[in-house]
Amino acid sequence: MRSKITLSLPKSIENSVKDENFRVFYNNTADELEIFLYGVVGDEYTQSDAGSIARILSANRKKPASMRIASYGGLAYEGLAIHNAFADHDGPTTAIIESVAASAASLAAIGADKVKMYANATYHIHEGIGFAYGHIAEIKETIDWLETFNEAAVKTYAAKTGKSEKVMAAALLGANGDGTKYNAQQALEMGFIDEIVEAGSSKKTKPKNDTAKLQSMLNYRIAKSALTNRQ
Repeated sequence: MRSKITLSLPKSIENSVKDENFRVFYNNTADELEIFLYGVVGDEYTQSDAGSIARILSANRKKPASMRIASYGGLAYEGLAIHNAFADHDGPTTAIIESVAASAASLAAIGADKVKMYANATYHIHEGIGFAYGHIAEIKETIDWLETFNEAAVKTYAAKTGKSEKVMAAALLGANGDGTKYNAQQALEMGFIDEIVEAGSSKKTKPKNDTAKLQSMLNYRIAKSALTNRQ
């Protein structure tokens, strides 16, 4: 008969085990869904994996969804899957790049209908990265996977920016072979994002223009005074 084995783990690890109630990394209200793509793309524990995000979106059909991003990337195809999940969501979607959207995270971001980026954030794209060990056939297979991914990434970036695939392939490679980094203005000019956000802008309120209101009150008082004096 099989028996369950309980490993003796340090408390720090034991307490980090994810359970069904682990819902820290997204916020669901009656009006909207807010997902946090922080850390490594593809990490199930932080719900930064495509499976978790796709299930959250599926459970909230037609609801406006936003994704806040601070990630250096992770698993390439996870980024593509998150991109497609957001692109297929039947409610309005927004991505907000809060600090960095690099590698797989840069792909995930542009799946949204609208992409916003903080003025002090960075957007980074590069070719796929892999590790090969073994016989020639195994090394060739890794190269095939990287070439296939690069082609898919180029098409995805080109579709968002409206730039040619040749331009996107050159940007993906970069001047030194490690891709291209963009500040917010450069990302906007390239077409990766749609809007630049200033930090703290949501707190700033425009002073109310009460001139018209005051003038109406003054006119009322003048008219009332005139009528009173006639009586």
